[in-house]
Amino acid sequence: MHQKHQTRKLAKAGALLAVIALAVTACGGNEDGQASGGNSEGQKGPLQLTMMLPTYSPEQMPAGSSVLKRLEENTGTKLSVSWVPSSTYTDKLSATVASGELPKTFVALEPKASYIVNAARSGMFWEVGPYLKNYTNLSKMSELVLNNVSIDGKVYGLYRERDLARFGLMIRQDWLSNLGIESPTNIDELYEVLKAFTTDDPDQNGKPDTIGLAVGMQGNNIAGFKDILVYMGGPNEWELQDGKLVPAHMTEAYLNTMKFYKRLYDEKIMNQDFAIVQDGRSVMHKGQAGLWIDNMLDGKNIEDNIKKINPDARINLLNRIAGPSGDRTRAGSGYLGMYMIPKTSVKTEAELEQILAYFDKVSEKDNQNLMKYGIEGQQYTIENGAYTPSSDAKLRADITDGGQFMILQDQVVNYGTELELLSSKLFQDNATFAVSNPAAPFISNTDIEKGKELSKIIADATVKFIMGSVSEEDWQGAINQWLQGGGSKVIEEMNAEYAKLAG
Repeated sequence: MHQKHQTRKLAKAGALLAVIALAVTACGGNEDGQASGGNSEGQKGPLQLTMMLPTYSPEQMPAGSSVLKRLEENTGTKLSVSWVPSSTYTDKLSATVASGELPKTFVALEPKASYIVNAARSGMFWEVGPYLKNYTNLSKMSELVLNNVSIDGKVYGLYRERDLARFGLMIRQDWLSNLGIESPTNIDELYEVLKAFTTDDPDQNGKPDTIGLAVGMQGNNIAGFKDILVYMGGPNEWELQDGKLVPAHMTEAYLNTMKFYKRLYDEKIMNQDFAIVQDGRSVMHKGQAGLWIDNMLDGKNIEDNIKKINPDARINLLNRIAGPSGDRTRAGSGYLGMYMIPKTSVKTEAELEQILAYFDKVSEKDNQNLMKYGIEGQQYTIENGAYTPSSDAKLRADITDGGQFMILQDQVVNYGTELELLSSKLFQDNATFAVSNPAAPFISNTDIEKGKELSKIIADATVKFIMGSVSEEDWQGAINQWLQGGGSKVIEEMNAEYAKLAG
C-alpha cells in the first residue's frame, strides 16, 4: 500500500530523528481563532502560506496535486511548499534559520537541536502555547507531548502527532506453532522461546540455521535494548531516584540488560555480527530469526519480506512482557517534528491567528483522512467496506508525503490489514502502561555540545560488554570516562532544569 509505505518510512525516520519544540507569545486570540482580513495586509482572499517540509520519497508531491488543491479549498489557503529531501533537511533548515530568510511556517524535525533552541531563546519564533485553547482541535493537544516539545517551559510550535508508545515484539507465529509453544509473557519465558527458536529447528528443515533474536545497530543504539531495559524494570532514558534524575546507563537494570544480551550472544541465540549490522530487520527478512523488537508498524513489512522466502511465514505482535515491575513499555515522544512560525516572516498576531486557524482546520476529521489517503474515487476506492488504493502511479503521486501536512491524527480511519489493525490496538494498550522519559522536557547545553561523543563512550562499552571484551570493572571505567568527559555536567544541568519545574 503506497500510503502505508510512506507511513512506515515516517515511522522509521521517527526512530532516527530526535524531534521537538513549540510556542507563541501573547495571550489569547479571538474566541473562534479567526482574525479579520485575508492576510497580514488585511486584504480579502485566501491566506498565502509558504512552508518548508521534508520529503521521504524519491519524487516529491507535484505542485498541481489534486489532494493539495482540495486541502487549499477546505482551509481557504494558498499553499506554497518547498520540499527538501529528509536526508539533507536538517542541514538545509539550519542554514535557513541562520540566514533569517524563513517561510511563514516550517517543520523542525529536531526541535531540540542547538540552532533551534538558540533561535527560540533569541525570540525568533512565536510562542504558540497560550493560543491553543482558542481552537477546537488544537486545544485537544496532549499536555504530556506539549511538555516534551517545550523549550524552557514554553511551546514554540505545533507538534505532529504520533502514537505515544509504538514499541513491541514482532514474532514468528509459524515457528511458535511448529514447536507447539506459547507466546512469551515475561522475561524468563522470552529467553526460553528465543533459545527454542535457536536449538529446536523451528523452520523444520533439519538444519541448525536459525536464531532467536535479530539485532542490529540503530545509530549508537542496539535494536531492542531500550525496550528490554524497560521490561527489566529500568528507565526510559532517565530515572527519578530520590528526587534526582539519573541517566539510564547508571542504573542496575542497565547492567542486567547488558547481561541478558551477553547471555544471548554467548549462547548464539542472537546474530553474532550484530555490531556491524545496520538494520537488524534484514536478518528477519532472510527468514533466519524469530523475533524483532521495535516499532510494531514494521510487522506487516517484515512479514511481506519473509513470505518471499517462505510463503507460510506469519508474524504476530506482542506488547506485554512482564519483568520485576510488571508490564511496562517504552513511551516515545508522541510527535515527529513540529511546525514553527517565525516572527521574521509572520509579523502580526492577526496573521499568526490565521495560520493557527489553518492548522486547526487541517486537524478536522475530513482533512486528516484526506492527507492520509487522498480523495475517494481517485487515490483510493471503498467497496463493501474494503479499501483499495489506486494502482495509477500519477494519481498516487498526488498524495506523496501527504502525512507531512498533518498535525493531529486522532480521527484517521484505519483501513489497514489485520496486522496494521492489531498494531493500532496494541498502541492504545501500550499507552495505558507506558513509561515516559522524565527528562524529556529539559535541555542540557553540555549535551547539545558534547552529547554525540558522550553517548558513543557508553554505546561502545555496551557493545563490547555484550561481546565479552569489556568486564564489569571496565564498564564502571567507561561510566567514569563519561562522567569526566562532560556527563557529570549533563546530570547537573538536567537536575537544575528539573528542580526549577519541581520547585
